[in-house]
Amino acid sequence: MMHHSPKTHRISTNMNKDTEVCDRILKSVICRVEQFEVKRSHRQSIAYKSICLVAVVALVPAIYYVLQSSSQSGFGRYISLVSSDGSSVIQNWREFLMSTASSLPITGTIAALLMLFIIVTAMRRTVKYSEYSESVKKRLIA
Repeated sequence: MMHHSPKTHRISTNMNKDTEVCDRILKSVICRVEQFEVKRSHRQSIAYKSICLVAVVALVPAIYYVLQSSSQSGFGRYISLVSSDGSSVIQNWREFLMSTASSLPITGTIAALLMLFIIVTAMRRTVKYSEYSESVKKRLIA
């Protein structure tokens, strides 16, 4: 059994106290960082929900524009030609594709597809940030 001198005992006791203080400070800092992360994730989630909502609202006129443009350009007639006279379409497939392509409402279709892409991306990000926020909250509670 080893006997400590009073000076050695004081140093080891102070080191234990310093270590406990450092541990508390570290835990406090980590807790604050995680609380900040929860708030940041929540803000990101709200932002992506808002983007998703705006894109859904913008999708309605884009789809309306596509439908209106396709009816004005005669695109629907080309599609009905496929079901009514498929053999003629197959025989003249090059001309049919060129005529169909020229009547496509490309601008509206691109706008609608872009809105769909934004909606899907925003939904994925919303789920990601919401799940991350919940996992950090669970760690803070535990």
